Amino acid sequence: MTLRIIVLQIALTASVSGCTSATPIDVEPSAPILIRQETTVLTLESLRASGRQRLRVFLERASRGRRDALHLLISGSSQLSAEAVHQARQMGLDAYSIHLLDQHDGGAVRIEAIVYHARPPVCPSYSGALLTEKSLHQPLGCSTRHNLAVMVNDPRDLLDNKAVEPSDGDRAAIPVATYRTFATGKGG
Repeated sequence: MTLRIIVLQIALTASVSGCTSATPIDVEPSAPILIRQETTVLTLESLRASGRQRLRVFLERASRGRRDALHLLISGSSQLSAEAVHQARQMGLDAYSIHLLDQHDGGAVRIEAIVYHARPPVCPSYSGALLTEKSLHQPLGCSTRHNLAVMVNDPRDLLDNKAVEPSDGDRAAIPVATYRTFATGKGG
């Protein structure tokens, strides 16, 4: 019995010692994702046929084919603003991307189209066919940050997400507390 324990200890020591390396791994600091805001403005006196056409062309050019990434700030005449919102919704813009500001009667409407562009970090390429210890010196996670920056609709979410309200964690702790009382047998 004692011999089995000694053999098991030797086998575990040998297998664990193979997992360690004395070579230090230098990890470079992660490159930040830069966010750039591009704003274009259109002012319309009316939304008759020619005005509607100008608005549609404006929204198409401002979005560059990414209507999901377009944010509108509309101010001015309440009647023209409502028509501009209607036209934008018909083009497929989501209601949460359209914001009405400074509404009043009469006059023109000012439509500000904002698109946020994420500029991902440039990742170094792996030159060798096989991974070596030198390839571990490349920044870890660079391709993940690059892909994330390219995929998000609103890169501002990478900095601070206003859609998720902060909480104190009490609700998230309920399952843990329930599990602990169940495990100890002190449940009601």
